Amino acid sequence: MEVKNTPFEQLTITNKFMFAMVFSHKEIAKPFLEAILGLKIHELREPEPEKTIDVSPVSKGVRFDVFVKETGPNGEALRSFDIEMQMENTHEIPKRARFYQAMRDSEALCKGEKYRDLKELYIIFLCHDDIFGKGRAVYRFKNLETDDSKIEMGDHTFKNFFIFSKYRKVAEKAIRDYMEYFATNKANTPATEDIDRLVKWYQTDSNTRIRYMTWQEEIDDMRALADEEKARADKAELLASEEKNRADKAEARVNELEKKLREHGLL
Repeated sequence: MEVKNTPFEQLTITNKFMFAMVFSHKEIAKPFLEAILGLKIHELREPEPEKTIDVSPVSKGVRFDVFVKETGPNGEALRSFDIEMQMENTHEIPKRARFYQAMRDSEALCKGEKYRDLKELYIIFLCHDDIFGKGRAVYRFKNLETDDSKIEMGDHTFKNFFIFSKYRKVAEKAIRDYMEYFATNKANTPATEDIDRLVKWYQTDSNTRIRYMTWQEEIDDMRALADEEKARADKAELLASEEKNRADKAEARVNELEKKLREHGLL
């Protein structure tokens, strides 16, 4: 799996590293979340870029692009938001959203929260491709009763997918402005100009360059491990196929010999 890495100076907001750096600023994340979700957010804790959750040393962990919590007037946790930048359609994104929700809930429960205390969770994917193939720019999901959609399950989980390449189809201007920026890298509003200024600042910051190099090395190492695992799996599959062929041939020979023995009345 040979992937060409983007030079640091050419990173845009749709690069996962740059996106996480920029949206780790709550003054960027707060108006963005309010615009795309139509919510009024009281206060955000400092967003956590590349937040990792491992609920067990033997289970698969997860790394969120940007994870952030809303707090109330007394500092109490109100809602959580996971924001993901997704440039490729990997054909498993809805199930990944399901996994992200499960991991976030597991982390909360492992810290002592009761089921009844689980807070609202919004999982947001910003996608270049229309992963559902229905031609829409925005897809919003929550759990409803199958026979009566007026009945909500009430699990307080919401999954939202924004297809920014289709920004022209977005009716709400506040959302369209953000989606247009992601699609074109052209900032035309104060909010997107703030984002673009941070992108340009990070492109010239030497400490950020070092962080990017470290991050890219980690990604390259994971890709190399994935390639090795795939090669081992392919080899094992080939060996299993060869063994099956030998077994099939041996069984055919046995059947042929048994047939001849029966013909001679010896079996």
